[in-house]
Amino acid sequence: MIKQEAMTYQLKRLASLVIVWELIFWAVFVVFVKSGNFLYSGKGTFFSFQEPQQLYWLWMVVIIAGIFLYNAYRNEKIYLSAGEKIRSTVFKPVGTKKAFISYLLFRNALVFLIIAMAQPAFGKKKVAGTVQSMELVICLDVSNSMNTKDVDPAISRLGIAKRAISELINKLGGERIGISIFASDAYTQLPLTLDYYAAKMYVNDIETNMISSQGTNIRSALENAYSIFSDNKKMSKAVILVTDGENHDEDPSDILAKYKEEGIQLAVLGIGTRKGGLVPVDPEMPEKGYKRNALGTTVHSKLNPQFIERIAEKGGGLAVVTEDAYPDLRKMLKEITHMKRVKTESMDFEVEEQRYQIPLAIALVCFAGYLIWSGMYVNKSRSNR
Repeated sequence: MIKQEAMTYQLKRLASLVIVWELIFWAVFVVFVKSGNFLYSGKGTFFSFQEPQQLYWLWMVVIIAGIFLYNAYRNEKIYLSAGEKIRSTVFKPVGTKKAFISYLLFRNALVFLIIAMAQPAFGKKKVAGTVQSMELVICLDVSNSMNTKDVDPAISRLGIAKRAISELINKLGGERIGISIFASDAYTQLPLTLDYYAAKMYVNDIETNMISSQGTNIRSALENAYSIFSDNKKMSKAVILVTDGENHDEDPSDILAKYKEEGIQLAVLGIGTRKGGLVPVDPEMPEKGYKRNALGTTVHSKLNPQFIERIAEKGGGLAVVTEDAYPDLRKMLKEITHMKRVKTESMDFEVEEQRYQIPLAIALVCFAGYLIWSGMYVNKSRSNR
């Protein structure tokens, strides 16, 4: 006969193991998320997730842990309430170690499957071939209003924009990409290049303090983007403008007409909420409070979807307005993909190495281990009856 004290102690020990394991896992996960959507190794290589939204499924692990602990608690209560004869003939108490290993194998199989779904990529590989290319310039708004955290209290509009641009770059293949930043003025951050790793590094380093003259000059941004393009008239050209739509400066109608006339594709990604939020004085030091205007009133910044849609319409392009922390860029990518391309000569270029096979293999091994381990225990239990 197994004493009640022993059974209770085993349950507490099992619960402690599960809770400690989950606390360690989630602490590491939070640190990873806070460090950004990708990590730069310092040696020219990135670790990134091409489908980071799939990581939301990791919350299923918490549910599984809860179900596991509830079943362990229920089974112990049933065991202790049963008579001695039923205990000896029907029940076989599960050892703490065996139960925890079984749980660990199953939950890790799920974790690594979700990581595989998020499509991790690391390192570079060279690809040779003839590509159909185009020139793509990304214009990123770095005005102070982009520091507003109205979409998600954990990340600013600029942080969401940088994450979306990095995801976009992950999906490119053969396009020459340039980066322009703008506020009251616009500057070239990166000339046209096929080096996507450098592009993501530059995007990751962009902050609102890079331009001292504040404001939002869409006209200047589009003019600077135009200057980045090559003189090749046959080359397809596109601009992605990322902003919250707060235009405080000159009317961009003339440059938009020029884009439309020359067939330069324009896509505008608007980030923010219609409700809006307050603009921090210093995004790195929240204790400094929020910006105020000349009258002493707190500055409230809101997404301007009408302006964004009007810009896209005048330029004959596409507008995507989002209040999501992970913007869905499929429509924008589809437009870019369907654009007429110009064939270029055979060349070698580097792309990210897909690594989903590694977590997928680990997930399969864990699941197979779970089935084998559970089967061994069931067989031992039956043979002991």
